[in-house]
Amino acid sequence: MKKLLLSLALLFTAFTFAQKKNLNGKIYDKHPAINVVESFTKAFVEGSQEELKALVSDDFKWWQMNAMMPKPLTIENLIGRSEYFVNNVIGFSVTNRGTAYSDALEFGKNGVNVYAYQVLKGFDKNTGYKLQIPRNSIFFFDKDGKISGLSVSDSQLKWEKAYDAWGTSKNGVLYKDHPMISKARLLYAYLELGDLTSIKELYAEDAKIFDVMNSDINSFVSVEEEMNNLKEFYKTYEISNVSERGYPDLLDYEGDDTSTIISWWNVTVKNKKSGNTKETVHHSQIVVNSDGKIITEQYYFNASALPN
Repeated sequence: MKKLLLSLALLFTAFTFAQKKNLNGKIYDKHPAINVVESFTKAFVEGSQEELKALVSDDFKWWQMNAMMPKPLTIENLIGRSEYFVNNVIGFSVTNRGTAYSDALEFGKNGVNVYAYQVLKGFDKNTGYKLQIPRNSIFFFDKDGKISGLSVSDSQLKWEKAYDAWGTSKNGVLYKDHPMISKARLLYAYLELGDLTSIKELYAEDAKIFDVMNSDINSFVSVEEEMNNLKEFYKTYEISNVSERGYPDLLDYEGDDTSTIISWWNVTVKNKKSGNTKETVHHSQIVVNSDGKIITEQYYFNASALPN
């Protein structure tokens, strides 16, 4: 049996190696064609029409591969795209993506392709939308060292979002009066009264609370931790008055069973030891589930504004 297994293993190995053929080319991380691609990219970003034309062959074509039906486009199409970016995108750049670099593949005697892994960046000055579009490109070279073809694959979902920024679309309804707005008003009412028991009852057990201005980014505390923080706060301070700045807004987003309430408050705080008082400004954003419990809270206030 052992001999049979060994024979089968040797046979399989021999079969595997038998399928391999001679090398069909070589891959380079430094190559004259890569230099041409870098010059082409620089010209594209700078909107240099003559330089772009000088780097491509007379029969140059390029393809947007993520299109539904890719079709060959001309150098004039590419120049037009370059001009648009130069004139409409602030901080326009096309650079290597992360630690990626271009590869040059030599096929046979004259065939060379360069594979580039890049990202297109900038800010659309018409919409303010930040472009950060990953793109993979293949540059095809002819025997004279000219770029004869270009295949571009980039994120169409990101482009779609950029195009949507030009239009208008609804994402829900905004209310200035709504029963759920009571959750924001009661939260600040109980803060004025110092009623921690009632404050705690407003939250879901697993709620996340963010003190945005005075904590690390994405740092949050649990309801229990927040109650302990408030206990410490009330040892030094008392809240003598809260009042609405304007009125709260409730955002009812489409496809969501939660409600988001944003509100602005004037909060007068007294230092118990010194007797000093100061009026501070608070901004609050709470998300309330269908049961009326706060599941997320983000509040903004400047702790350095508290009275000494």
